[in-house]
Amino acid sequence: MNMFKFGQNFFMRILEKLSTYYPHASDMKEFLLENTEWIKFEKGEIVSGQGSYNRNVFFVENGLLRSFYIEKGKEITTNFYTEGKLIAHLDTLFHSQLSRYNIQAIESSEILFCNYERLEEFCQTSIEAANFSRFILGKLMAEMHTRIASLQFMSAKEKYQHFLEENSEIVLRAPLGMIATYLGISQETLSRIRSEI
Repeated sequence: MNMFKFGQNFFMRILEKLSTYYPHASDMKEFLLENTEWIKFEKGEIVSGQGSYNRNVFFVENGLLRSFYIEKGKEITTNFYTEGKLIAHLDTLFHSQLSRYNIQAIESSEILFCNYERLEEFCQTSIEAANFSRFILGKLMAEMHTRIASLQFMSAKEKYQHFLEENSEIVLRAPLGMIATYLGISQETLSRIRSEI
């Protein structure tokens, strides 16, 4: 793992991407510049492990990540994160618990991260920071709600079709087995569905 304070040009590219969701003002830019770091992970490397107390919020600059847990010796993928996506351990952020989940780089990935506790402290003195914090949590909760809805109400074929509509590039980048566990179906069922579409 290679970690270092990222340069200003890299930082400005991140802010430009985030500005599509949130209008950053000067005090927020200064906070992020001083409190955000950059890490590069190689393919297969664990970004944050199960059982950790990691209160960082991650932003994917380049690459592909996934979150997963292990059940009866089998890895179950719970989400994928491509360029521009935010990631955090919600069980740790909301309940101060050790996380049940792993975050792993599926490809060589470049990630920006910020400690959420520092952001919370800044929220006490900045309305803009408080709004940004709500934005982060809102994005994470919305993604979780969409995920739960797909698991509860869609058939296997509908899940895959929805996945294609929302994440067409992941089909070309992630192993089929990971996609199958994400959809909650067997790899054989997924192969059959793919042959029918």
